[in-house]
Amino acid sequence: MFFEFFGFLSLVFEIFTLFLALFLKNNRIFFLSLALLLFHLPYFYTSIFQAHLFVSLFLPLIFTLFSVKKVKNLLKENLSFFAMLFLTLVLSIILPNNTSFNSANLNFNFLSFLKPLNELGFVFFVCFGFILLLKCFKNREFYLLLAYLGANFQFLFESLWTFSYIEFASLMLFFELIYKKFKDLFFDELTKLPNEKYLSHYTKAKKQYFLALLHFSELKDTKEVYKKLILKQISKLLRRFKARIFIVENDFILVFNDKNETLNHLAFLESTLKNTDFKLENEIFKPEFQLVFMQNKESLRQDLKSLRDKLLG
Repeated sequence: MFFEFFGFLSLVFEIFTLFLALFLKNNRIFFLSLALLLFHLPYFYTSIFQAHLFVSLFLPLIFTLFSVKKVKNLLKENLSFFAMLFLTLVLSIILPNNTSFNSANLNFNFLSFLKPLNELGFVFFVCFGFILLLKCFKNREFYLLLAYLGANFQFLFESLWTFSYIEFASLMLFFELIYKKFKDLFFDELTKLPNEKYLSHYTKAKKQYFLALLHFSELKDTKEVYKKLILKQISKLLRRFKARIFIVENDFILVFNDKNETLNHLAFLESTLKNTDFKLENEIFKPEFQLVFMQNKESLRQDLKSLRDKLLG
């Protein structure tokens, strides 16, 4: 009963994830969720073991293809994904009732700690998992590997074979969508630093704090492509400091608890920036900067305006 509930829960999360991915326009997770839903269908018209056999053999292939294949921005432009899903659907109707398919297996007898449903399927699971691992290391998207393991978990343990398809991949994909939405709302895409919304949320709980503003005057007249390179290099340097750092309109905002902490950190930051060379297309440069600070007095927006007024004064 407990595992049957997990099977139903995974189906619910697949539907939720499918519609959330559609709403957030994340086509990769949309197709992965659609594939997971599709692999539930054989359980409605064939035995559990035959359905398990089909899913354990084809799911690693489809999941890996959908994870590594380039996804286009518009859903209707991804015809190859729909074609693969349609072909999988056709095969799910034909193959589970085929005698030759049901008897196809490899028997290596070397897996003492695991009992895979089908050892040929286990070979596919390991091989495609290695491809996905390389993809995850390259793009730093480890949620795909975790989802892949969660999608195939049931087929590795004999005690779970008697239950309909149970997967944890949709749960991981669902939380990945929530996490990405959170990052889009509260973090700057270029520098990966918290943005003004996060700054407002962070300072709201504080009664007293000090704000410092680090401004680079050259950014105003710099071409957009160079501006991005400069901001990325500066943000990488600033992450070394033990301070809460945010980015607001290409200015870096630092938040401190008291005046002594502010003065010590800013003195060290100023010294570091003066003695640091930045590289931009094989040229070494030292950007001019201004550093001002103040204790919070009014609203955050008004305090930031006051800091920018200090730059002009």
